[in-house]
Amino acid sequence: MKQEVLEQCKSYLNERKEQLKKDNAESVNESKPLDADVGELSTSFDNHPADMGTELYDRQKDITLQAHEQEELEEVDHALKSIKKGTYHLCEECGKEISEDRLLAIPTTRYCIDHGK
Repeated sequence: MKQEVLEQCKSYLNERKEQLKKDNAESVNESKPLDADVGELSTSFDNHPADMGTELYDRQKDITLQAHEQEELEEVDHALKSIKKGTYHLCEECGKEISEDRLLAIPTTRYCIDHGK
């Protein structure tokens, strides 16, 4: 594997890691009680069911996106650890070298084209 390609992938992975950490910190700071978003001054039981349904949908969507970002962060961390170990360019299934084009297209991949999931 060319050092230039390895450095390019490493740079992308480090930038993506920082962006994911920043996004995660921002979303944690924005968390608030469910009834605060709906706008009722009394308890959440006084809200119209449609208002609560919309808010629940939005909250679940946010939780799902946060979970996806967490999974992506774990994949980025795994790739960076593989770079440090010197195994980044090797398929975890068969041990063959992953093509540079594949690593550039999907820097978090763990598998060659034959074993890609």
